[in-house]
Amino acid sequence: MNILKSEFRKVVYTKSFYGYLLGAIFLALISSIPAAFSINSLKSQLDGASLMDPQLVAGIYGKAIAGYLFAMILGIAIIGNEYQTGQAVSTFLATPKRIRVLLAKLVVAACAGIFLLVVSTLIGFGGAYLGLSHYPHAKTGLAIFVNLILASIISGAVIALMGVAIGALVRNVKVAQIGAIIWLLIIEKLIVVFWATGGKFLPSGLIVGMMDIHINLKSTERFLNISSANYFGVGTSVLLMLAYAAIFASIGSWVSLRRDID
Repeated sequence: MNILKSEFRKVVYTKSFYGYLLGAIFLALISSIPAAFSINSLKSQLDGASLMDPQLVAGIYGKAIAGYLFAMILGIAIIGNEYQTGQAVSTFLATPKRIRVLLAKLVVAACAGIFLLVVSTLIGFGGAYLGLSHYPHAKTGLAIFVNLILASIISGAVIALMGVAIGALVRNVKVAQIGAIIWLLIIEKLIVVFWATGGKFLPSGLIVGMMDIHINLKSTERFLNISSANYFGVGTSVLLMLAYAAIFASIGSWVSLRRDID
């Protein structure tokens, strides 16, 4: 418990944590507020793009989960900053059994990721509602919000744990964080566009699967197609996300237990 308290203080008493939280909120709002306007403006180019469709409206609310990028950046910082600043030396001297420290870091990272993503998602819902308020006919069921909150909880924990593993593997925090940004914002998006079948196995694809939103919009321009028909269902997506968590937590722990501390 003392180690958990120590790791918790390291997170909440640093300004960067609140910067990551604001960043996640910003991404949630910038993704959710204009989504309704974008769909409405593209309805002439997208077959079936009508805000009368409850699933499409649900997809707009789903944009509120966009802040998961900062959960990974936070996870990287939780362990990477200690190695980069040399604080890991005093940490592991105080607790020679590294596995206890690593388990505490994983628990705190998962909790911090959940907090960050749930808060940003809830605020993102407000952004989506603001954008949809210009279209009174756009409605969706309350059940979708349960799936979205579930998706934010699981993805917040898993993505943060993935960040811890990356922070353990890559010694330079900035390089690791920039690499994570490039992967999540560019490479994963390109994989989904050019290889939709493979995209459903990626963390972002599993987040879509957990949302349980069924959208299929066709366009004359292939890159404008929007479809969630090929993604896994909620149960499979949750299990695969948990598998990601177990694999990356194991990798992060294995590397940290065998890593020399400078």
